[in-house]
Amino acid sequence: MAEAEHQGSSTVSRDLSAIDNQEVAGKLLIDGLERRIAGQLSVIIPVGVIGWIASQTDNRALWIFLGLQILSQFAITATSQSLRRAIEAGKSTRIRKNLWMMAEASSGIIWAAMMLDVGTLIGGSDAVLTTWVTILVTMVVSVLLAAPIAGIAFPLLGGFSAAGAAGILLFDKDFSSFAQLALIFMSVALFIVAKAVNFQAHKSCRDGIEAERLGHRLAEELRRTSWLSRHDGLTGLLNRSALQESIADLGDMPTALILLDIDHFKQINDSYGHGQGDEVIAAVSACISETLDEAAPDALAARWGGEEFIIALPDCKTDAADIAENLRSAVAKLTHQDWPARLRVTGSLGVAHGPAGAFSATFKSADSAMYDAKEQGRNRVVCANDGGGKPSRVARAA
Repeated sequence: MAEAEHQGSSTVSRDLSAIDNQEVAGKLLIDGLERRIAGQLSVIIPVGVIGWIASQTDNRALWIFLGLQILSQFAITATSQSLRRAIEAGKSTRIRKNLWMMAEASSGIIWAAMMLDVGTLIGGSDAVLTTWVTILVTMVVSVLLAAPIAGIAFPLLGGFSAAGAAGILLFDKDFSSFAQLALIFMSVALFIVAKAVNFQAHKSCRDGIEAERLGHRLAEELRRTSWLSRHDGLTGLLNRSALQESIADLGDMPTALILLDIDHFKQINDSYGHGQGDEVIAAVSACISETLDEAAPDALAARWGGEEFIIALPDCKTDAADIAENLRSAVAKLTHQDWPARLRVTGSLGVAHGPAGAFSATFKSADSAMYDAKEQGRNRVVCANDGGGKPSRVARAA
């Protein structure tokens, strides 16, 4: 039955609870994977530059370091891709993430090793300066790409700094005081920059998650408000104005109307309370929905007001009187284990036909037929056959 399901009651608002660090880290990890894989392209230039510089010397050490760096970049690509597939498949990521971090740390160590040995291997000041600048720029770019994920940026930078310090302190590499200070300053500065970028990335990610949740919440509230503006909150059926709008869109399509009024509803309220009355209204509306789902899925059903319901059957192939009788029978069988034993629910129904454009006239005929059903003893269907002149009515009693 079109537009008659109670969707509002099933709408679940997205919880705007506190966002934990694990959720933020997860989103940053996925973003970092995409950025880091794309960042592999930035390594092509420094590898090419250092390869050209290495070709100017017969020392094989720089070639070895260059080969190891290329292997480490392949390892970064492979481990990051594996980690990404594991995340998408919902598998455990701990081992894959550790392998990725090890590949990043290895890359940092190899870059530092190149810097430490390039002066000794080449000896030319221009070549040394070019190599140093190339490696430093590469490190800066790599750290900035990985900085949003502290767990990745710090292994890369940590490997670079540790290898640099070991080369100066343990292997007695001959660096000027200026070069040593420059290397220390750069390492400290990159740590600070990485931490600052990581902090900002966490804040931005958290704000993004909150904005996304709020957007979902607002969208759901808008859908719920829109639904409530067209539906009755108790029954989930269309309200009066929504039904009239829907019928107005039908033009002059032949449309049967069925009006149903719950018999002795005031007595139900007076005898058993308004809460029981609401339960009866909800039960009758469920009966209407179930009956129409089987007999007329395109029907429009609405709570017209109080205990009165209306059903519009546009261009329905099934006899409206038969549908009304099935509905009357279903309502008369309503019961519930929690209801009072003496409570009996029945309905009086009136049926009329006419074009949708003449809704008011058809409604008056159906309304008159419904009151005839009450006058004839209730719990029955009365049909108004509008063929011109005074309508003739046929009663279908229980």
